Amino acid sequence: MTELPRFARFWMVCRKPMHPGARTEPRQRYGTRAEAEETAGRLANETNAPHLVLETVAVIRPGEAKQGGLF
Repeated sequence: MTELPRFARFWMVCRKPMHPGARTEPRQRYGTRAEAEETAGRLANETNAPHLVLETVAVIRPGEAKQGGLF
């Protein structure tokens, strides 16, 4: 697992999962947290459903050993 430097991170927005099998499908990247939060707020108001702001923090490549990271 490779931690991303601050300049390489980005944010995405998705609807909050309502059950363990729910699919989250973020589709657009945002360059700032503020921009993602604004979009999440707008979508929450439009759909009357909670939305999440996701931040990338690391890259996990195929074959890399798990280091107590995401999984």
